[in-house]
Amino acid sequence: MSTRGFEDGQGNPGGFPENWLHNGVNPRLQKGGTPSDERGGPWFHIRQRKHHRWSLDEAQIYQYHLAGALHPRIRWWEAIDVPRRAIEFIEVAELTVVSLVCEDLAQSDEIAALIRSVGPTVVSAILLDGPQLSSRWAARYASVLADDPGSAVLTLTSFGMVQRSRPHQREASRVIALWKDAVRGFREIPLEPGAHGVLLTVCMDRAARRSSDGRWPVDNGTYLYDAAVSQIRAASRGSKPRVSPAGASTSHLLQAGELTILTAWAEAVAEALAYAPESVESVLAEASSGAQWRDTLKVAQPSAPLGEAIDSMGRAVRAFDHPPTFDALVAALAEDRPGELELDGLVRRVVLSMLEQRRTRHVRSPW
Repeated sequence: MSTRGFEDGQGNPGGFPENWLHNGVNPRLQKGGTPSDERGGPWFHIRQRKHHRWSLDEAQIYQYHLAGALHPRIRWWEAIDVPRRAIEFIEVAELTVVSLVCEDLAQSDEIAALIRSVGPTVVSAILLDGPQLSSRWAARYASVLADDPGSAVLTLTSFGMVQRSRPHQREASRVIALWKDAVRGFREIPLEPGAHGVLLTVCMDRAARRSSDGRWPVDNGTYLYDAAVSQIRAASRGSKPRVSPAGASTSHLLQAGELTILTAWAEAVAEALAYAPESVESVLAEASSGAQWRDTLKVAQPSAPLGEAIDSMGRAVRAFDHPPTFDALVAALAEDRPGELELDGLVRRVVLSMLEQRRTRHVRSPW
């Protein structure tokens, strides 16, 4: 999380709130594995910027015992640039994650409307706030998203701010996070004495999707719930430094936007294979660079890396003499391939993810 300063009405600086959140995602990292595992796949990094400034009033200055640095009779505003509003959604199989930064959780604007229309599986809100108690403001706004559209919501704050938050005649709390879902309700997550972090384990289960227009409920939704909270403590002895495999690249193969486009085309291929196998070749042709529809609609042609990724997807599907069956394609894409190019491995995992997602959600598909 990046930080910026406060300023008063005359632009005089003060404390240190957040400005944007950095997310790292590894879709192939499994329980028991390590980030350095060669089979773990690449990390994708996404930056979510903050859309609303925060201000400290007199009550908050006293609550956090900041009067020694900030004059309590001045309203201190966050000294950040407010960028054009944009929200990043991360989708891995059936899991859709979106992040909000501090004050953005409490705002009702076009971003909030977009989140409700997408209905992500989980919303994580990173705060610079006091203890995450079920009686405080973050819990009220988490309940809104948990009730509609039914997302699980995790709010997380800094332990330092939790310790500084000591309202009059109240003891300091150690609750650094709050989990809220539509099924099990609230769960306060403390940082126990001697612990250096918290590991939250979650599970996904089938949920019924309902509509208000009289249609029968369909059991193809997904909901997320917390399963376990583990306190993490640093080892007394340091670990050996991890050595990257020889020749491993640390650069990004695709940017976030390019990966999103590749995923969309992979989903289109999965849909075509499910319902109209004879149209798979047409879908691959439309996805490739130079497709005429892009010029007609004035859509930019794919970048060179994205074009190569789309071509790699075509080679993976065309490796069969005829449109493959579901099980044959999944089995082929799931195989380990020693010496595989990094880009080909990325494309293979993306296509495999879309196929597995279709199999999970559509148990009775024509496959």
